[in-house]
Amino acid sequence: MTLKTWAIGDVLTAADLNTYVSQQVVGTFGSTAVRATAIATAVAGQVSYLTDKDRIEHWDGTQWQPLPSAMAVFSATGPSTAVAAGGSALVSVVLPASRFGTTPIICGLSSTGAMFTPVVNAVTTGTATIALVNQGGVSQAATQTLYGVAIMMATGTAAG
Repeated sequence: MTLKTWAIGDVLTAADLNTYVSQQVVGTFGSTAVRATAIATAVAGQVSYLTDKDRIEHWDGTQWQPLPSAMAVFSATGPSTAVAAGGSALVSVVLPASRFGTTPIICGLSSTGAMFTPVVNAVTTGTATIALVNQGGVSQAATQTLYGVAIMMATGTAAG
């Protein structure tokens, strides 16, 4: 399907609405059931937004897939006590479980503690456990802020 560029004075026909406009916009739907009623036959590459799931999905030719499948930017604070030089402490990050059908990839980690190196310890669909490793020569203060991104590349697999 080619895209149509509209010009001033063009006549918008029913065929244009059915052919071009429905495939050149992101339709907003309250649920998958509402979308199924509105879009009888989806076209590969067609995109929709679901308000009940707060996500964008695309038709891959067989089924609706979330984009990028799912993504969440997160922050968390911890640990509750100081971390000794060369030591580490775990910080749990609660992920929005409704977005992730499989275990996401955790990336882009950083912390407010200059001497801390964040390292992924364990990940599930609902929680990421990050170790804050104290690379400094002295004990580091408690309660740092940890930042990161969780991405599910494709449904069914974390690798995408």
